[in-house]
Amino acid sequence: MICRISVFWEDAAGFSTRQVGLLENRSLSGVSICVPEPMAIGTKVNVRGKLRELAGIVLYCRPKGSQYLVDIQLDERDLGWAAFGGSL
Repeated sequence: MICRISVFWEDAAGFSTRQVGLLENRSLSGVSICVPEPMAIGTKVNVRGKLRELAGIVLYCRPKGSQYLVDIQLDERDLGWAAFGGSL
């Protein structure tokens, strides 16, 4: 299910920040993404794919090789995810 995504958030100074990464996994209530830089737990983010965008909060961030695996809990359950083949 890997697909390319962009993740957006505001840093501590209030500046918009963006990373490009890969969607590793997803469910009705969350997504796991792989990005080049670590993200702080508790950060509010928007994950954008080709078709749509989902909002959530970073729950966990851990190294995965030279990247970071970030688990994000969605603000709302994504009941339409099956219609998109599990991708964004």
